[in-house]
Amino acid sequence: MDRAGFDPKDYTRGNAYVAAIGIEGKRGCDLCCGYCVYPCIGGGQMRLRSPKKIVDEIELLYREHGISLFHFTDPVINRPVDHFEAVLKEFIGRKLDVNWTGFFQEDTLDDRLAGMSKVAGLIAIYFSADALTDHGLKLLGKRLTKPDIFKAATVTARNNILTMCHFLANLPGDGAAAVSESWETLNRLLDIHASPANLGTVIFNHIRLYPEAPLTRRLIRSGELSPDMDMLYPVYYNPPRFSHLLHDLEAHCHSAGVFSRLKITH
Repeated sequence: MDRAGFDPKDYTRGNAYVAAIGIEGKRGCDLCCGYCVYPCIGGGQMRLRSPKKIVDEIELLYREHGISLFHFTDPVINRPVDHFEAVLKEFIGRKLDVNWTGFFQEDTLDDRLAGMSKVAGLIAIYFSADALTDHGLKLLGKRLTKPDIFKAATVTARNNILTMCHFLANLPGDGAAAVSESWETLNRLLDIHASPANLGTVIFNHIRLYPEAPLTRRLIRSGELSPDMDMLYPVYYNPPRFSHLLHDLEAHCHSAGVFSRLKITH
């Protein structure tokens, strides 16, 4: 890739704690999460890049531009597992002094892969389970269970890997029972991460409705959303009954001190 017109250092100035340089290990996603348009944008089948070429690009940026922190832009970095392992082995074999981050799928992460990832330069894991309830996981088509989420949290805690979690609040069909379950799930995650203090942050959002996403089509069919809704500007699902939930969950995480692992100083 010819980078003569785009100096990579322009992306890293003023961005010392965020991986500003993206690396693409694959395109396409064979998952079908309810809110997501990745399969529409990139295709519904994964097209895998050669592990050698992936690490070649990272090594070039490191050797020629001094870049040492990267973020994998793959929808999910550890799927398929055999491709991910091949990338890790390529990293380990070259002994590059670089670090990287990426979004992981919870159900295929274990201690062996976590350990290999750390040796290969992993500095932080991002999870996007998106739902704190059984109903929400099914609604969003996540192909995950709460035990998968707890197991992955335990793996990152045991291996002391900085972890970021993403969840969506106030989902379609949520009632008082779902709100109670959300609190239970969140508190269990906070408990898992408490001792190693490896939870960097928990990010909460409302569902953004995109054209042609499975959940958007479902809401149109049910009459909850007008088929004429203009989605050029962001449209979020956040009915008033539990519209406060996101802020309550955020405040709870702040009070739990989830930012302590980052050791930010002024």
